[in-house]
Amino acid sequence: MHKRADRQFLISFIHVSLLWIFFASLASAQLTRGYVSGTVIDESGGVIAGALVRITNIGTNQKRDMAANQAGIYRFPALEPGLYSLEFSAPGFRQTRIDSLRISPAEEIVQNVVLSVAGSVITIDVLENLPEVALSKATPSIELQMDQHSLEVLPVTAATRDPSLLALLAPTVSRGAGFNEISASGQRTRHNNFLVDGADNNDLSVTIAASRILPEAIEAIHVQSHAYSAEFGRSMGAQVSVLTRKGSNPFHGSLWDYYRGNWMEPLSLPNERFGLKDTPRYVHHQAGANFSGPIKKDRSFFFGLLETNRRREAPDTRNAQAAVIPTPKGFAAISGIPLVTGQSLASRQAVLNALIFLPDIYRVAVFDEKSLTAQNINGIPVEVGTIKLPLANPHDFWFGLGRFDHQLSGATSLTYRYLFDKRSQPDSAGNRQYGSLFSASREFLAQNHALSLTHALSPSWINEFRSAFVRENISFAENDPRSSTVLISGAFTIGGSSTFPQGSISNVFQWQDVSSIQIGRHSLKFGADIRRNRLYNLAAFDSKGTWTFNSLADFLNNRAFNLRQSVTDASYDARQTNQFYFFQDDFKASRNLTLNIGMRYEYSTVPFGFFGAATAEIAQAGVPRPAKADNNNFAPRFGVAYSPAPASGWLLRLLGNGQTAFRAGFGIGFDVLFYNILTNTASNYPRVLRSDISDPQTRNLFPALAPKQAVLPPLNPLASFGNTTEDIQNPTNHSWSFSLQRLLRDDFLFEMGYAGNRSYHLLRFGERNPGILTVPQVQSGIIPALQSRRLNPAWGSRFTVESSALSKYHALYLRASRRAANGLLFGASYTWSATLSDNDEVFGTPEIVLSSPQVPQDFRNYRNEWSRSVFDHPHRFAAHYSYDFPALYSSGSSSFLKYILNDWRVSGITEWQSGTPFTVRTGVDSGGSGVALGWRPDFNPGGIFQLDPSDNNLRTFRSPINGQGIFVTPLTPGGLPLHNSMPFGGNLGRNTLRGPAYFNWNLSLSKSISISEQASLQLRADWFNLLNHRNFGNPVATMNSAAFGTNTSDPGNRTMLLGLKLSF
Repeated sequence: MHKRADRQFLISFIHVSLLWIFFASLASAQLTRGYVSGTVIDESGGVIAGALVRITNIGTNQKRDMAANQAGIYRFPALEPGLYSLEFSAPGFRQTRIDSLRISPAEEIVQNVVLSVAGSVITIDVLENLPEVALSKATPSIELQMDQHSLEVLPVTAATRDPSLLALLAPTVSRGAGFNEISASGQRTRHNNFLVDGADNNDLSVTIAASRILPEAIEAIHVQSHAYSAEFGRSMGAQVSVLTRKGSNPFHGSLWDYYRGNWMEPLSLPNERFGLKDTPRYVHHQAGANFSGPIKKDRSFFFGLLETNRRREAPDTRNAQAAVIPTPKGFAAISGIPLVTGQSLASRQAVLNALIFLPDIYRVAVFDEKSLTAQNINGIPVEVGTIKLPLANPHDFWFGLGRFDHQLSGATSLTYRYLFDKRSQPDSAGNRQYGSLFSASREFLAQNHALSLTHALSPSWINEFRSAFVRENISFAENDPRSSTVLISGAFTIGGSSTFPQGSISNVFQWQDVSSIQIGRHSLKFGADIRRNRLYNLAAFDSKGTWTFNSLADFLNNRAFNLRQSVTDASYDARQTNQFYFFQDDFKASRNLTLNIGMRYEYSTVPFGFFGAATAEIAQAGVPRPAKADNNNFAPRFGVAYSPAPASGWLLRLLGNGQTAFRAGFGIGFDVLFYNILTNTASNYPRVLRSDISDPQTRNLFPALAPKQAVLPPLNPLASFGNTTEDIQNPTNHSWSFSLQRLLRDDFLFEMGYAGNRSYHLLRFGERNPGILTVPQVQSGIIPALQSRRLNPAWGSRFTVESSALSKYHALYLRASRRAANGLLFGASYTWSATLSDNDEVFGTPEIVLSSPQVPQDFRNYRNEWSRSVFDHPHRFAAHYSYDFPALYSSGSSSFLKYILNDWRVSGITEWQSGTPFTVRTGVDSGGSGVALGWRPDFNPGGIFQLDPSDNNLRTFRSPINGQGIFVTPLTPGGLPLHNSMPFGGNLGRNTLRGPAYFNWNLSLSKSISISEQASLQLRADWFNLLNHRNFGNPVATMNSAAFGTNTSDPGNRTMLLGLKLSF
């Protein structure tokens, strides 16, 4: 049924797109292409109205003409990224030509020109105006441009060669918690917007990039950490826009293979901990080809690319999950355990049958000798220990891209682009405690279609219409899809995961239309972006039956604590419409001063009201009503860019003639409410019905499933509910900045600036009906049950997703760039910043909540949570560089040494940033709220606290929890943190400690061998983490853990990539 509905909607989508294309062709630029503008004047400073300006794409030979208006202003919008030439002419003046002007996506190049009196042609050399070394004279945005050359020479990542992480080279951008995601200007890693050719490339559920893309497929990347043009929105963090390559008049192509193998890499720390001596064997190839050229010269062009990414490997400890299981000795002892009262031989045999796989596990498992203990089960000691069974994690990835560009007429062009990203990862999900026995394969397919029509109604009025269809399909194939899940607390799990089957299919239908009109000194842009989102989410949790046993003894005695079976599950089929509208006026007040003003409006419907209370009866039990749409999301934008041109004197020496830009901006932005909120609120009564039975009904029942209770029971107010609040709002951000850019020697750009923002309505986890623990209760030692202590004892838990969190960010930054001259390309940035917040994540994302929990210590006191954010990295430095060694032998030399010693290049990326803050927690429900995640101890300033003895930092630490350390909390007689002992929590602040810093150096060395004038062969070696620096995550910070203060993270290791590429 879903497929038929999708097909019908897709047909309607195509019809609407074709109609929109027809009407758009009657009008007139766009969201991702570049602009060139300027003023034409004579030598006396007077404007030359009517001067003819021609711009030519050097690759395709496509031309556009226009005349300067009455103010002498010209502007070419909607230019495909690439190399262009400009020609200026006017009666009585010399013709002037600018060659090799490089246009980048969403960037406006200001090229003012002075025409001399009639004479010979003048050619102005602007050294290709490389985007990294161009003054921003028209916008205050803080941004980074990376062209095709930089994308291909810089070493990015080994496994997928995904260049989107080059966004980390932009000022005010840092690595998030876990070091694998992008945090822009202190924003959460969820708050980024990913575009491919202007089309949406975001995962609807968790807002990461939906499809990866390869360097060989990209023309340019544009990253904005502060975007002040009203045409950019949807997200408050970075705007990461990728422009794909297109064909040109010459035919071009390349073939490549990148290889990795275990012999290249040192032993990882997890494998070293496991006792291995060498890196487990693996072979990894990334082989592909691209080809482009004309279908019809100067008119129609194509580009195509296909790559396969295949990895085969031996079992590796890094893919393992720990389990506490009986040792062979313990397994032998199980047969001698006496029956408990009421248990039959058949009942005991039933549970023993569930363990018949263990002898096969013993053949390959290695027990941690330190973990061996004996459990007394019915008077018989049973030895148990911890295993981590190595598991192979091969994969098969395919990536393809095709693009067609056609010039319909001198005023109209058409582009169609398709990409797909297919991934198959066996044994990468599910229950991996026993290798592949109960694991699952992750299957992923993303497709992205984009069709755009650009039409010039006049030389000063350009319109672009774009329609896109984006589809993402995620599924999990279990190796054992039938067996029930058996959870044995503190020990191991039998069967597949209780959260399977699961998967999702998302479709995004997108229509955009943007016009750009030049009226006098005003460059006007306005447009709309309409998206229809459809997401089918499969969440058949507990559909196979989920057994819970409190201990191994209970399991052997066949006394299940609970059996849960789903009658109706939490799957949903959501529909949503996003509407984004904007208007932008870039007013050229003078040839040196540009003022920007814009307004953006965003509106999104709320699918299912985020599953609010379905009836008045449920609402009266403290459950929020369905959420309402946030309809007041107006986002004004303001900017100013001033590039003075003093004629003489000390100002000329200080600022240069048009070689300095002062820029300032302010803007409001919003973020989306992502679909994972639906997934976390879809299980409420009466939507999801589960059949639950508990002890004693479950005694001797395993493995038979009890008949499901399919009748919907009456509302039980004591049941737990999880909902969004009725008044939930879109996260909101106010951002501002001021910067100074200075161009030195025409090839070196220096920038310094300040950037700040204030965010509110951020999402957090709340609890409207927490348990309340009082001081007299603690002092008396008589603690009532949790339910009787709740704010309303007649109701159960009422957890909420609410938009009440806050954050602030302030930063000073420096940036320096040098264009490719004398073989050297260089760029670097340093950011000194502070990020503060009272919450950093709404759900249990491990990379974040292991450092800073998603819940507050006290749900009644959010103010006490204000502290350094988990995204706070006060110091960050990033540099990238490429150097072509000078030729030792002339090109005409026939010496064999010419092929050996010439054409070498070295390039690299170096990063360093401060560590991630983390919070020490008791690990138990110290304050009696019913949620154990956020409670903190008291701080004892005179207590023992020792840093890591090797690194002298917080990679590890030692602080006794017995009252002698700096972290103090009431303890049980066994010396562990005590539940229900601190009514208001401890006085230790949130995120008061900071983990080890992050350092990484990627280096690439390549040799190019010329085969002919049209073909070359490149040999390349890339090292990632060249120095094999171990970038540890934060230490274990829960006081109830035996690993408290130790570091169990995988710090990574050096990897290497060997490449061979034939280009022609």
